[in-house]
Amino acid sequence: MGQFVQFAINGLMAGAIYALIAVGIVSVYKATKVVNFAHGYLIMFGAYFYFTFAVIVPGQPWAPTWLASWQPAWMIEMKGDLPMFSPVAAVLDWVANLPRILLGLAGALVCNAILGRIIERVLMRPLMGQSIFAMIMVTVGLISILSGAAQLIWTADAASVPYIAPNMPIRFELFGTMIFLFGTDLVNMFVALLLFGGIVAFVKFTKGGIAIRATAEDQSTAYSMGISVPKVFSRAWVLASTTGAIAGAILATRNGISPSLGLFGFSVLAIVLMGGLDSYVGVLIAAMVVGVLEAMTQWKMGGGWAEIVPYVTVLVVLVWRPHGLMGQKEVERI
Repeated sequence: MGQFVQFAINGLMAGAIYALIAVGIVSVYKATKVVNFAHGYLIMFGAYFYFTFAVIVPGQPWAPTWLASWQPAWMIEMKGDLPMFSPVAAVLDWVANLPRILLGLAGALVCNAILGRIIERVLMRPLMGQSIFAMIMVTVGLISILSGAAQLIWTADAASVPYIAPNMPIRFELFGTMIFLFGTDLVNMFVALLLFGGIVAFVKFTKGGIAIRATAEDQSTAYSMGISVPKVFSRAWVLASTTGAIAGAILATRNGISPSLGLFGFSVLAIVLMGGLDSYVGVLIAAMVVGVLEAMTQWKMGGGWAEIVPYVTVLVVLVWRPHGLMGQKEVERI
């Protein structure tokens, strides 16, 4: 029973990150009816931007020394009296990296927002009023462009980045089994769920969110009501890019950074299809279900089988509900 709880918690933590990634795909689809196949590569760029501002910039000769590692005398003295794997030591190590972590997150948010704005303005807006299929194919082409650009700019070598939260070990006994977690994974889960809830609240309760919903229902009517549809499109892409930056930073601390990080988006796209392309709640449920199923599959059958869980699950759900768990059924009138 204790092992079941261990893997269930691991699955929920992974599911929260899936949900944060998925919210960008849903936001773009709700505003534009375009399925963004390149969202995983926007996340990859967010991870690389975090690496740039948290690792490369602080390591430059012109950067102040405290940016790379802030260690005042009191911190060094305190760390000298602590055992190696002390939770306090883990917190102090995180505090020492805090300046470059904050710089990395700020740089990733700004740069990814600019990247999303450029994609929308240069590639997507000229296709407004054209076939949705053409816009989708542009996102497919973006996969090769972003993947190649990342390898040219940062090379294909995998790299590590500082954790965005203290990575202290957490141990407790449950049902006679020792449960082992890391503090950074728990913080990542809470950050992902908080951002997910904030975006859902934004779409539901703010004027900008209402404009996105109105545009999703009918672009012509939205125009006639004075809503700037191009601005809505731009807002949706920037929203997806900024959430992708946070998700990229979290994934970078878990899996390291390499161009293959962009492939993560395809698993999440399967989760979005399972939950419903236009349903935030459905996507959250699907993300949590897939996260737990992956963890249980890894426990019982190994990591190789866990990789196919999102695809098998979405196939089963789509046969039963073609529009996803909570997706809106479209009615064609002749």
